[in-house]
Amino acid sequence: MKEKPVKIRSIPFIRVLIFSLLLLSFTSAALAQTPTPDTSAITADQVNEVARGLWCPLCSGVRLDACELKACEQMKEMIAIKLAEGASEEEIRVYFAEQYGPQVYGQPPTEGFNWLAWILPVLGLVGGGLFVWYGIRRMIRPHPAPAATPAQTAAQADDYSRKLEQELSRYD
Repeated sequence: MKEKPVKIRSIPFIRVLIFSLLLLSFTSAALAQTPTPDTSAITADQVNEVARGLWCPLCSGVRLDACELKACEQMKEMIAIKLAEGASEEEIRVYFAEQYGPQVYGQPPTEGFNWLAWILPVLGLVGGGLFVWYGIRRMIRPHPAPAATPAQTAAQADDYSRKLEQELSRYD
């Protein structure tokens, strides 16, 4: 038994399908790219002015304008883009707080238990100042000397001389 060759008549359909898929992939890639604003008008000083108010979320105690990590460089580029789009400094700060959390502000939020971080240093300074003031005041204040009469002084000297003689007589 001989097999009959199968004629594929769907080749034009496959060609159209492949062409459509290619066209769709190129147009979706083009649509996915958003035009970036021109950041050439934004100077490094403008970027650093905003970055001075933000802290690196990866390093501890390092401002964003002084950090040399690659992530911080990307954050500075984002600041330049936001400035080119016309965003204010406060809008940029809010954007970074939403992205990285409140630690980018470099200070604890003034809510809830974090109030202690604001109140305790002030209370410590006031308490320490009062302690030092009271101590200095006690040192400077003159202490009244007890009034000694000449008769008491002579009696004390005689008593001392008598005790001294007794002690020395033991060793003879």
